[in-house]
Amino acid sequence: MITIKDLARAAGVSPATVSRALNDSPLLRAETKACIRRLAIEFGYEKNELARGLVTGTSGAIGLIVPDITNPFFADVARGVGEAARARGYGVLLCTTEGDPVLERSHMHLLRRKRVDGLVLTSATADDPHLQDLIRAALPFVLVSRLVRALDAPFVVGDDRHGARLAVEHLISLGHRKIGFIGGPKDVQPSQDRMEAYQEVLAEHGLPLHRRWAVFASFAQEAGRDWGRTLLSQNDRPTAIFAANDMIALGVMEAAEELGLTIPGDLSLVGFNDISYASLPRIQLTTVAQPTQEMGRIAAEHLLGAIERGRQRRLARILRPRLVVRRTTAPPAR
Repeated sequence: MITIKDLARAAGVSPATVSRALNDSPLLRAETKACIRRLAIEFGYEKNELARGLVTGTSGAIGLIVPDITNPFFADVARGVGEAARARGYGVLLCTTEGDPVLERSHMHLLRRKRVDGLVLTSATADDPHLQDLIRAALPFVLVSRLVRALDAPFVVGDDRHGARLAVEHLISLGHRKIGFIGGPKDVQPSQDRMEAYQEVLAEHGLPLHRRWAVFASFAQEAGRDWGRTLLSQNDRPTAIFAANDMIALGVMEAAEELGLTIPGDLSLVGFNDISYASLPRIQLTTVAQPTQEMGRIAAEHLLGAIERGRQRRLARILRPRLVVRRTTAPPAR
């Protein structure tokens, strides 16, 4: 096995200089670091992270906990986290929770046993007492797309209320008066905020709130399909639906097709997040776009800064969404 001493002999420098180069020390010239790194690649040298961790008390890895990595929203968040981590020489350990708070807590304990240096997470509920465990353990963490109001915890979120208002105001501007809403889980902050903003905009315009048209469900495509069938099968059905995310909206599109309804001729539809599927030629979903990859990047950069400083700082970033109008919205049929 190639050691630092072997590299030092080949480069004609001291082992300490090799160590500084491999750890990107600002004390060395860029040319020296580049030369030593080239030698390390040629010799097939690999740093012993375990040994380094015993000396420094760090693992060189952070944890990322998300509900569902198959959802493009969380995949984009993960991409942003990964890019920021790689730029600072960190690895990322990924865990998924399927929206289960018990599994989330289990993953937190697992990652702590793996001695990750910090966590980026999208919490499963709006009120997570087990996040207190992280605070008590002094493990740095940042919440993404979740705001736990009971905790003074660092967070990066989109402005869910503003985004929901954009969606509903757009439908009203087209002439819709019968607008339904299919939300995510009732105990998750973005779902709560989007529901409340939907209700507020209807009230501001003097439009009635039909309780049977406004439901909490899950953020899965299946929920959109099932609740889409329910809402669109009613004799007095909505002419437009605001879906709390794009996956729900895709499910509503399936339900409308099953029932022989056209979009936007018979039903206007707005999603939320602007995932990659939303702009596909066959879909062309009107939606509220969020800078999801940027959320992940900001969260990871803040976390890594806290790790390197040895102390957490406040972070309260609320990123502004925007409405992207495509082909799924139009004035209601007369």
